[in-house]
Amino acid sequence: MEKFNEEAKKLAEMQNEYTLLTSKKPSEMCHEDFIRAEELNLEIKDATKVMAALAIELAGYKKDEKGLWVEK
Repeated sequence: MEKFNEEAKKLAEMQNEYTLLTSKKPSEMCHEDFIRAEELNLEIKDATKVMAALAIELAGYKKDEKGLWVEK
């Protein structure tokens, strides 16, 4: 559960930063803002996959030798 909470915090922080960046008007954004927003977008996608896997594990599943989710 601790790992889940750590990942959730990290994901929430990235999403907050992304929201703040993308809520600016394009004319207010500098080149670095656009680059950071794209980086965050990719990181959020990866973190979301991690969160989904952790949620599946918390629900009582594990991966078998083939990498498929099965009930514990």
